[in-house]
Amino acid sequence: MLLRHTLYYFTARGLPGLVNFAALAVFTRLLAPEEFGRYALVVVGVGLANVILFQWLRLVLARFYQANRHCREQYLGGVLALFLSVAVPVTGAGLLLAMVWPDPLWQYLLLLSVILLLAQAWFELNLSLAQAGVQPILYGKLSGTKAALSIVVGGSLAALGWGASAPIVGLIVAHALSFIAFGWFAWRGVKPSLPGNDVLKSQLGYGLPLTVTFALSWVVSGSDRLLIAWLLDERSVGVYAAGYDLAFQTLMLVLTIINTAAFPLAVKALERGGAPAARRQLGENGQLIFVAAIAGGSGFVALAPQVVEIVIGAEFRSAALAIFPWVVFAGAIAGIKAFHFDLAFQLGVASRWLVLTGAVAALSNLVLNILLIPSFGILGAAWATLAAFVISALLSAVLGSRVFDMPSLGPMIGRALVIGGLSGGVAWLAAGQFTSVWSGLVSGLLAGTVVGLVACWLLNVAGVRARLQHRFPG
Repeated sequence: MLLRHTLYYFTARGLPGLVNFAALAVFTRLLAPEEFGRYALVVVGVGLANVILFQWLRLVLARFYQANRHCREQYLGGVLALFLSVAVPVTGAGLLLAMVWPDPLWQYLLLLSVILLLAQAWFELNLSLAQAGVQPILYGKLSGTKAALSIVVGGSLAALGWGASAPIVGLIVAHALSFIAFGWFAWRGVKPSLPGNDVLKSQLGYGLPLTVTFALSWVVSGSDRLLIAWLLDERSVGVYAAGYDLAFQTLMLVLTIINTAAFPLAVKALERGGAPAARRQLGENGQLIFVAAIAGGSGFVALAPQVVEIVIGAEFRSAALAIFPWVVFAGAIAGIKAFHFDLAFQLGVASRWLVLTGAVAALSNLVLNILLIPSFGILGAAWATLAAFVISALLSAVLGSRVFDMPSLGPMIGRALVIGGLSGGVAWLAAGQFTSVWSGLVSGLLAGTVVGLVACWLLNVAGVRARLQHRFPG
């Protein structure tokens, strides 16, 4: 079931991810680095506000939807009421901030940011609903439509000279139209009604610590752009964000696809079979996460020159290549932490411990950024991010093992290192046989993927060999 659902969500999230590749290529060619830098600052600011204000509600929906599926409309009514109770005051505060901001350009961008925050938060709540309901097709329709519309609308506006506001308006339109097309029917018959005090207390007790954790994770993955803007300039933010997004977000997309399919299966196993069943499911999930993180990261680094030249605009390339390998492996460590080690706290309903791991990582990241950026520029920011994620992952692994009975790490790490070394090495060798960028990328990607899949079969990753032999005996 894990592999089948992963394939479903690969289509549902992978195709929009390819569109995001195209968006990065479009915007780094149509926007100047300083314009892309302003856009990146808006995205990271909206992301922080989204995490602080609305992430807890999405987490509650994902964790407890299955337990309340027999009273669906009543449960969703509580979710809707909670969303509105946050959205209304946030709108007023955001508009007030925009009006008093001294810079006219940023006044306009802040107004757009408020609208984007609400649209994005509501859209992502609907994605969580589709995921919790194990509806990968609906998930794919929502995310695919949003990705396509954002690049069409945003790219068109960028070509017309809208500057930094072009991709922001594109995102707003894409979120809204995607929900209207595919999401509204899930809320038919749902009336907002705040849940009872006991239910609300339990939801907040679960969601708020995770919200703090995600906010602290944002400090690790997003505050570097604000610090670069403060210590350097908006142009440096633009070139850093282009390379960072290509490296980090692409690998995290792959890992998120796996987790999108895997986490509901772990919750389902826990609800129906208890901790032993959840541990077995986590063993399969974790092996797939480790292999994808390490093998995917190795392959991505091996093909970095080809990927960067194809995707990133000329003004951004040299900086992107400089930070690329550091950010790729930061993404691999971040994914392993978020989608394996941190699950111990979520399944064990002890999410408060995530605050500690996040706080240590955030503090480390801030201190290292402030120390390294003045001397090493954006490369120092990449080093700080990698170090912070390593620290937080180690702490999460140690503490999580005391909260929930997690599967053994040895086999996961061993298989992942073998597969990663083989697939990354073969991809590098194959790509080096061609002078053409496209030929090198395609040959390296195909060779690395084939070798990686064969290695996965030989090592029986996530039980793939056993399942295939059972389905196709003889």
